[in-house]
Amino acid sequence: GPLVLLVDQSDSLGAAGRAALRAQAEQLAAEAGSEARVLLFGADVVVPDSPSSAADPTASDLAAALRVARGLLPGGGRVWLLSDGIQTSGDALAEAQRAAQAGLTIDVVPVVAAGLPEAAITGISAPRLLSPGEAFTVVISVSYAPGQSGSGELPAQLRLWQGQQLLAEQQVRLSAGNNSFSIRHTAGAPGVIQLRAELALPTGDTFAANNSAAATATITRPPMVLMVLGRAGQGGELAGALSNQGMQVSHIEAARLPARLADLMSYDGIVLVDVSASLLSLDQMTTLREFVRSEGHGLVATGGYNSFTLGGYKGTPLEDVLPVTMEPPPRPQRANVALLLIVDRSASMTAAFGVSKFDMAKEAAQLATDSLKADDRLGVLGFDTQTLWAVPFQQIGAGLSVAQIQEQIAGLASGGGTSIEGALAVGLSALAQQPGEIRHAVLLTDGRSFTNDYLIYQQLVETARAQGISLSTIAIGADSDTALLDQLAAWGGGRYYYAGQPEDIPRLTLLESKIAQADPLVEAPLRAELAQAHPILRDLAPADLPQLDGYVAVSERASADLILRSPEGDPLLAAWQYGLGRAAAWLPGTGAPWAARWLSWPAYERFWAQLVRYTLPDPEGGPIQVRLTTQSGATRLIVDAIQPGGHPLNLATVAARITLPDGRYADVELRQSAPGRYTQDLSLPDPGAYVVSVAVTHAGQREQRAVGYVQPTASEYLPREGEDGTQGAALLAAIAQASGGSVHAALDQAAGQRPGQTAARSANAGWPWLVGLALGLWVLEIAVRRGVLQR
Repeated sequence: GPLVLLVDQSDSLGAAGRAALRAQAEQLAAEAGSEARVLLFGADVVVPDSPSSAADPTASDLAAALRVARGLLPGGGRVWLLSDGIQTSGDALAEAQRAAQAGLTIDVVPVVAAGLPEAAITGISAPRLLSPGEAFTVVISVSYAPGQSGSGELPAQLRLWQGQQLLAEQQVRLSAGNNSFSIRHTAGAPGVIQLRAELALPTGDTFAANNSAAATATITRPPMVLMVLGRAGQGGELAGALSNQGMQVSHIEAARLPARLADLMSYDGIVLVDVSASLLSLDQMTTLREFVRSEGHGLVATGGYNSFTLGGYKGTPLEDVLPVTMEPPPRPQRANVALLLIVDRSASMTAAFGVSKFDMAKEAAQLATDSLKADDRLGVLGFDTQTLWAVPFQQIGAGLSVAQIQEQIAGLASGGGTSIEGALAVGLSALAQQPGEIRHAVLLTDGRSFTNDYLIYQQLVETARAQGISLSTIAIGADSDTALLDQLAAWGGGRYYYAGQPEDIPRLTLLESKIAQADPLVEAPLRAELAQAHPILRDLAPADLPQLDGYVAVSERASADLILRSPEGDPLLAAWQYGLGRAAAWLPGTGAPWAARWLSWPAYERFWAQLVRYTLPDPEGGPIQVRLTTQSGATRLIVDAIQPGGHPLNLATVAARITLPDGRYADVELRQSAPGRYTQDLSLPDPGAYVVSVAVTHAGQREQRAVGYVQPTASEYLPREGEDGTQGAALLAAIAQASGGSVHAALDQAAGQRPGQTAARSANAGWPWLVGLALGLWVLEIAVRRGVLQR
């Protein structure tokens, strides 16, 4: 019956192997007469009409070969498939099943190549987006198989090129298996760069076609980042780090943050440096939320004594936008609180238009008693030039009732001048004697103290801090000593608030009471633990992260990415997509006191640059979107053009310049194929990095966009699992089984099963020996063919 011989001519067999296999098949076809046909296949399928006819050897499309054979045998017949079974495209097994349904039987003859030495660059990776001046890492992956006779390491030379410029050169040693090498470089001017890695080997290699690989990266304009400071002078190290990593950094104090969204649109991202919600109006916080959600920009919030739960984010738009909630993380048991309110009762506290600041302060103290739980302790100390205990320290629910405590607070009378030093000395000393895991004091005053010796204040507060006491301050009105109160809170590990209106006093005092009860502060040496791999930690080993000394304890959101956590499981670093933008939370802060060791960490700048950059909008967004797609070996350039308002841009003139891997270029015109879409099929035969620069012109306006594209090395030359010569055997056996055929160790065995062929085989019994000799020469030829493949 009719017979088709499918002969693998892909490069994985080597030139001598291809020639021997073709000669063997053509000899059998000649013996079989006119009913036999030979088809050569690789990337394509060829019917040989002369000795020079050849298939493209850069791929192995077994499915295409079986499909052509089925077309040549419409009434059924027999197919012999001579191949190593390594397919680089198509689905040969599915095609074999269709062939069986058409009445074809497929016998297979596996061709097993000798285990030859082979080194290949299997990948090169670089960040997709970079900024001018940003340091980045290129990772080059190399596989090495010593072959049956090889052993040990192989010396090689690794080069990295940007276009035609040599960036780096390394002497490396390849071990059997997978090898990885890293090269650091600094991004230059904006534009798309072509990166190429090359491997040079003195010996021990079979294919040269896989000794290079390419990647592209886009260097964008420097990102614009606004740092919002909770306190003047903060964040200097962080600003320097981001600037050194190619960002343009501005800073502003929180109170001056614009409340109009339009005033923030020139910034790609915002970093909150230990910012308290009390420093921001509702409009400012809402603007920050919409900056991320509606406009797609980035936000990073950092920890400190004035942020997250400690900064009163709970229930605000700030909590909405962040990947963590202000709920305290689960704990076996909540700590007891000892809360001290030090209330200014000087005469100036009673002077107000309409509402007395002193009355508001007493109301605040009364509200604080309502917020405390049984077993907590409360003390209220009034002061002018003297101190007076309105409520001596006592346990809530023991002794006086809450109502009686509130009556005592209400009975506190105003007095004369102001002595903050005396009030702190008496109050903090008494608080130090109280039991309770959390001991916290809040100072409320509108005046300036008779004593202005900062050293005395520092000694008082730091002594209390060493005893585990924290201090927050509330400055009431413009006459208060805001600088002193701000500094007291900093020394005391607490928060500073400014109450511009008497009505603000109860709210701020109640907030402090709730913060104390939530116990959100963790201060102890710890190491961050990796929760999941994430782009923010690219090229950073979690084991190398420096020690931390504290953080604000919050709870993770279920939909957020938890990246780093504490040993207790609390979030340390989290990020998420919020609307059109991204937000991240770093709970330990930017430096002292909890991340002081990070300032001297060599990767400090890289960590912060990657964290901030992760949240920033994609600079490749815009009215012109360019992409390239590949299907069945064909590459298509697609350009989508959008007008302001989101409508497709039609009837535009669209042109592209394609920069080839060798630096040459070609210009093409695109045609409109759909509303706002322009396309053109491209021929990109050579592997490597291409740059596609597109210009869209309409109504006298011109928009430009450039993207990178990598044409990979043909998969025929890439290493595959099981490089022992048998990796395609399973596929070949499945093809034979699906069609009712057989697997033969050699083609002469398959030929021996064809009826009427025995005599013919006897008359030509010498040809298998000749083929065997040719196959032996094939192995020798592959060992020296590296020079043949090199260009």
